[in-house]
Amino acid sequence: MTGPAAEANLITCSFRGDLDVCRMLCESIDRFVPASIPHSLYVPRADLPLFVDLASDRRTVAAQEDLLPRWFRKLPLPGPEWRRRLRLPRRNMYVTPYSPLVRGWIAQQIMKIAATANASAEIVAHIDSDNVFIRPLKLEHLARNGRVRIYRNPDMVDLETHRVWQETAGKLLGLPGSRYYGAEYINPFVVWRRSVIRGMIERIEQIAGRDWRIVLARTPHFAEYVLYGVYADKVVGLDAAGLMPESFTLCHSRWGDEFAGAEDEASFIRSLRPEHVTCLIQSTIDTSMTKRQAIFDQVAALAAEQDQEAVDRLPASVSR
Repeated sequence: MTGPAAEANLITCSFRGDLDVCRMLCESIDRFVPASIPHSLYVPRADLPLFVDLASDRRTVAAQEDLLPRWFRKLPLPGPEWRRRLRLPRRNMYVTPYSPLVRGWIAQQIMKIAATANASAEIVAHIDSDNVFIRPLKLEHLARNGRVRIYRNPDMVDLETHRVWQETAGKLLGLPGSRYYGAEYINPFVVWRRSVIRGMIERIEQIAGRDWRIVLARTPHFAEYVLYGVYADKVVGLDAAGLMPESFTLCHSRWGDEFAGAEDEASFIRSLRPEHVTCLIQSTIDTSMTKRQAIFDQVAALAAEQDQEAVDRLPASVSR
């Protein structure tokens, strides 16, 4: 991709099981995201033929394996249907000479860190393939006054998994032990700063004395967003890292619970807030593609109404 330097990068990791929802995401990016923000889509090499038609002047489609060192080897597993029948993991599994078996979720987190470290822009936004944009993305959603957004919510999530992720982040970064470092950092639409990720990688290698990918391959339970957040917050400091903490989400999300019916869907749509730029319906929720698209269309329509109402409230001299 040639031309002027990118203002920011969008990065998505997907696979054949999410092909249909990923198409919706790409269509929404083409509609709502400025062409000056390119989109990098990473999928398993075997899935490239399924996604290749999504490539464009602003979107590259590349193999996830290229984000991993050569010593990461994917285990041969059957396709999604046979995995369901045999109760095998939905994601791929990897073997390395330096670690126990690596789950696909861990490998994907390593991929996202590697993709960010090698991104063409300092501002990198991660968006999963079951997410879509529902209103225009502006650069100021991602950064303002030279500071890059970090989702930082001081309200603790009372789940054991979150405590393990926080504790693990502290150990990997050489911090005094804690099960909570003061904030939550996990969100469906997360913005990172490339230079901060590179510093995080150096810190992990400094503490462990070995390649960061080996360290994370040997770590069975960690969360990349928590690792980044704790590093930026407690090792560097948000001001020194050039980050702008915001406690609100940019994504209107539906996690886990199936829609109970039309009223439940309508309630979800009505709960859209003006700060929401994307909308997610988790891919594991049993909702047809037609229904998903209908909900996304209604959310986008409501977003347009909210934006117009905001313009109408401005003084005439400003709105012009």
